[in-house]
Order: sequence, then C-alpha cells, then structure tokens
Amino acid sequence: MINTSHTSIRFTQSDPNSKNNIATVTFAVPDSKVNVFSESLLIELNNLLDRIAQDGNIKGIVFTSAKADTFIAGADVKAIQALQNDSPVKAYEASKIGKLIFDKIADLPIPTVAAIHGKCMGGGTEFTLACRYRIASNSPATIISLPEVKLGVIPGWAGTVRLPKLIGLQAALGLIMTGKEVDGRKAWKLNLVDECVDQDKLILRAQQIINGASARRHLTSMRSRLIRWLLEENPLGRKFIYSIAYKGALRETKGKYPAPIEALKLVIKNYNRPVSEAYEAESNIFAHLATSEISRNLVNIFFAQAESKKPPASINVRQEIKTVGVLGAGVMGAGIAQAAAYAGYKVVLKDIDKKFVDQGMSKITKLFDNLVERHKLKPEERNEKLSDIHGTVDYSDLAECDLVIEAVLEDIKVKTEALAAIEKINTKPFIFATNTSSLSVNELAAASSHPDRIVGLHFFNPVHKMPLVEVVKGATTSLETLATAQTFALKLGKTTVITADAPGFVVNRILVPYLREALVLLEQGVPPDSIERAATAFGMPMGPFTLLDEIGLDIGIKVTHVLHEALGERLVPPSLMAKLETLKILGKKGGKGFYLYEEGKRTEFNPNVLALIEAPTNKKQIGEIQDRLFLIMLNEATRCLQEGVIEEPALLDLALIYGIGFPPYRGGILRYADRVGLKIIHQKLAFLSQVDGENYAPTDILLEKVANNSNFYHS
Repeated sequence: MINTSHTSIRFTQSDPNSKNNIATVTFAVPDSKVNVFSESLLIELNNLLDRIAQDGNIKGIVFTSAKADTFIAGADVKAIQALQNDSPVKAYEASKIGKLIFDKIADLPIPTVAAIHGKCMGGGTEFTLACRYRIASNSPATIISLPEVKLGVIPGWAGTVRLPKLIGLQAALGLIMTGKEVDGRKAWKLNLVDECVDQDKLILRAQQIINGASARRHLTSMRSRLIRWLLEENPLGRKFIYSIAYKGALRETKGKYPAPIEALKLVIKNYNRPVSEAYEAESNIFAHLATSEISRNLVNIFFAQAESKKPPASINVRQEIKTVGVLGAGVMGAGIAQAAAYAGYKVVLKDIDKKFVDQGMSKITKLFDNLVERHKLKPEERNEKLSDIHGTVDYSDLAECDLVIEAVLEDIKVKTEALAAIEKINTKPFIFATNTSSLSVNELAAASSHPDRIVGLHFFNPVHKMPLVEVVKGATTSLETLATAQTFALKLGKTTVITADAPGFVVNRILVPYLREALVLLEQGVPPDSIERAATAFGMPMGPFTLLDEIGLDIGIKVTHVLHEALGERLVPPSLMAKLETLKILGKKGGKGFYLYEEGKRTEFNPNVLALIEAPTNKKQIGEIQDRLFLIMLNEATRCLQEGVIEEPALLDLALIYGIGFPPYRGGILRYADRVGLKIIHQKLAFLSQVDGENYAPTDILLEKVANNSNFYHS
C-alpha cells in the first residue's frame, strides 16, 4: 500500500505494479468537519488527475471521504461570497475552471466510482456526475442535492448539463429548481446513483464494479420510459414540461427569485445543444446570478444562520440534557415534546388532566406518523420515539428532568405556580425555560430559588415547521444556563437568536407595530385587499390580516395589550381592536376572523369586520401602503438594536426572516434599509411622523447613522 500525502486529498494504490491496481482518492480537508471545494482543493484535485491520466497502471479509481457524515458539501460558500464582490467575469471563470477539472474525470479511460456516504451537495453532486458510476449508502446521513437556487444561483460545474441526461429532464428539473434533497434510496430510484448499499459495503462494491461486476441499477418500468421518451425527446413535449414547471416556479417564488426560472430556461434550451455551447450558457447564467443583489442577500443569510448555530464561545454548558420535561400538552407543548423526542431526548409531558395529556399524545403521534409517511423515520423508529415520551398529570414524574420547559397559559401567576411546584420536587440543578411570547423572564426568575437557572426558550407555532427559537437571557440568567439552553435548541435543528429580556423580545416586538399599522390603515378606509396585496407584493408570505387569523386574534390582541403596557402610547391598540374583541372571533382556529373559513379553507372577508369600519374608500397607492407597513417595522427594529435587545444586525434580520417570513431575497429589514438608503429612509420617516403620528419619528441610532453617512452593515 502506497500513500502519497496531500493537504486535503489522500491518494492510495492497492498494487502500483499490477494491472489490478485500484486507486482510492479520499477527500479529507484538514481543520474542517466537512469537505468543501475551495480553490486549494480544486488545484490539488486537478494536479492529481493529471498524474493519474499519465499512469498506465491504474485500473480504476474510487472516490470517498474521510469525514464521518459528509462526502463533499459543495463549493466553499466563502468563495461564492468573494465572487459577489468582484465582476461577473470572475464568476464566469470560476464556473469554467470547475468544468475543466471535472471533465478530466469524465474523460479518464478507466472506471471511476463515487462512493457516497453523508452529505453530497452542490459542487459535490456535480463532481459525482462526472464519475462513471455512483454508489450511495442507505444511511439516513446520506443526502444528495443541488441546493444552489437557495443561494440565488444555479449549478455552475455542468450540473444543469449532466443531470438531465442522466435521470431525465423532469426529474432533473425537480432537483435543480428546488434544491430538494434525496436520500440514497430515492437517488437510486431516480437513477442518480447506480446502487444503494450498506455503508460498510460501499468501498467493496466500488472495487467490484471496477473489476467488472455489473452495477445493480434501478429498473424503471416500460411505461415510465415511454412517457419520458414521448415528453422529453420532442420539442412539443419539452414545451409542455416547460409550461408546467414555469407555472409551478412562479407559484412558489412569486416571481421574486430568478434562479429557478433561469435554471428552467437553461435546462430546456441546453437539452439538445452541443456540450460546449451548453457549458458556455451555464457559465454565463451562473455569473449573472452569482453577482446579483438577491444572491448576495441569500448568501449573507446563509452565513448569519451558520453563525447563529454556534453556541457561545468559551462557555461550558451547565450539564448534559438527557430528560426534558414539558408543562402543558396543548399545541405548543405537544410540538416541543415531539421535537425533543425526535432529537433523541427522553421526555415527560405533564398537564393537569389526563384528557389533555391524551390529546397531546395524539398530536405527537400524528406528527411522527407524518415523518414515517415522508420516509424520514422507519415505523420501528417512530415507536421507539413515542416510547421515549411519558405522559403524566403528576409533578413528581418531573423529578429527574434536566430541563423543564413550560408551555402553560400565558399568565405570570400560572407560570410562577408551575415553577414553584417543580422546584419542590426536583432537587437537581435543572434549568427552567419559559416559552412565553410576551411575559417577563426576569419576573419569573424573581419567583425562583435559583434565578440563574431561568431562561426563555420561545418557540414559534407550529413547532415542527417553524425554524426559529428565541433564547432569552434574563438579568440573572447565567452564561452556563444560556449556553445549555441554546445547545438544546440547536440539537432540535433550530436556528437560534439570543435576545435580552425585553417586551416581545425581538420577533413580536417588531411584528406587533406592523400588524397594528395594518389595523390603523383599515380604520382609515383603506380596502383590506389593498393592504393584503401590498404586503405580499413586498414579498411577505401572507398579508397582515391573514397572518393575524393564523396566529389567532385572541393571542394577537393579548400580545398587543402587553406591549402597550410595557412600551407606552406609541403602541396603544387602535380603536378597531376593541371592536374586534366584542365579536369574540379567534381567527382560523375558530372558523371566523378577518376571514371566514370552511373546513380550514378561507372563503371571504368577514362582513362583520367590515361592518365595524367606514366604507373602504381610501385608495392609497401600493408604495404608500408598503411604506406605512414596513417603515414602522424598520423603526422598531432600530429600537431593538438601540436598546440592546439583540446585538447584531444580521441576527435581527435572521430572526425576522425565520420568525415572520420577512422576504429572504431582500436580505432582512436592515439590509433593505441600507439598500434603499438611510437618508431616504430618514426623510420618509420624518414625513410620516408629521402626517401619521410620532410612531414614525426616526430613532436616535438611525439619526446617528445618517449623520455619519454609515449603514447598518459594513458591506
């Protein structure tokens, strides 16, 4: 066995002097948990391929990884970010260089096999497409994807050219246009990989294939092959595919994200083009998108999210969390309990009545059943996870919990009583986390025998879908407690932001003024559909009234009152809110809110709500409505920075993107402000403060930045 040392690549040969010599190329990027294609790794790979091409004794090559659960995680996103600060020419060249290197693999006269275990994404997937064979492990850790559209670009190393030829036009578009992930078995069914085997058999099967064994490819039915041929091998069929895919992309992106549409156009046009022309077209589109503002914003979000997943440096967690207690088996409590069990924790779910516990367990079972249906869990794994949850009405069952999360009524008295009951029976140094959305963590801590162990963990509903958790540091919360709570949320797969204990924390603090302003506009006679349309045209996933119905009017009204009491007259509830309270409508969950619902589906705007306001005759322009809605949101965001509720602009933007669906393509509310220009923002706010009230008066931090000609972001 000969081992040639490389910085990021290990190259070994089974028998250099024999015609049965099989080389193994192992990616092992140092000082990194994953392999990524950096400039240095590409140079190493290029040089190694040149050496291999000149060596006549190598019978075949197996490509593998030394990382535990990663094959190649794609291109280095820092390199993409660097390209965005340069001209499109540099991005074009980077795309061309990658193709040239991968073509060297495709052009080798010997068999090449990618033995894929773990994450294989983006440029990593494009690398495997250049190999003659691909074998994937059937481990849950194996995920294959082309997620470039999520960064506002397209595959740039021949992925849009090779993949359609390999698995067909429709299947390829389904992956390229969405960034969808597939596991090893699904990849095999798509013919994206030639075999799917146990992890410990990967290398052996790769060697056997090099030695002449046939790959056990998935056999598609004659009917499927005929349909593919009829649709994909003629211009009319491809036109039909384009039409369906285009409509679907517009429905998903609302026309705000160009990458999926550009990918669609490119793949269709390239289908019968000569390879050289197809390569050129791909590189040009990649360069155009990679240097666009939308891609810059999405890449910045990527890095902000990565930063948010890092626990506080140099701080030890208080203790290892093994058993989690959840108080309250309602929608939130059941969701938190299911997420904790799914992440591998033992869970004790407690409520005051067995009926409520049973209802909570029923919700949890449905969530796990859905994971089985989506092939995220095997039935036996679901049963094991369910058995890790113990439902109870007895506080004593929480005696061994390391972390207790309360999701009881949004009432400080109820929460402090629950805390006192736990402290009586649990003598461990456990952490008590509150899921409150508006009450004070400090007030709760004041009622505790161990205020350093009290923290906020604010999940969003529904827990299994919403990616954000606000980790709230009270005045007495220890750094160890904070780190432990954040680490727990990260293990649940959540994106975390740390906030101070302030009214509404960050998300609700900024959301409520936006929703309040929508009600004020409605009171002033602006038609509700105009307000809704202005929000969605801006990029929000839904209008403010639809959102209030989703949240629940009872919750929205309660949080508004809490923030009004804490923050004063600038958040006084509009008179329409008091009128809405008299209607006793709850929103979607009650079948009536701003809209009427039948079997959960929206029908029409509630005439009883329209009866509370003057005839909607105030025909404001869409831009004027958007200024009213989003400048009030921006002003509150600057207050959060000014008051130290959250420290970093990037984390504030991340919280709004993942907490309320602020449009990612805009990069966040503060990046949006920088792009518009803070002087223009200041002028608009100053004008609105004179016309529509002091709520719009520019904050000190905004005035300071305008005076200093600076922005919230340095780049």
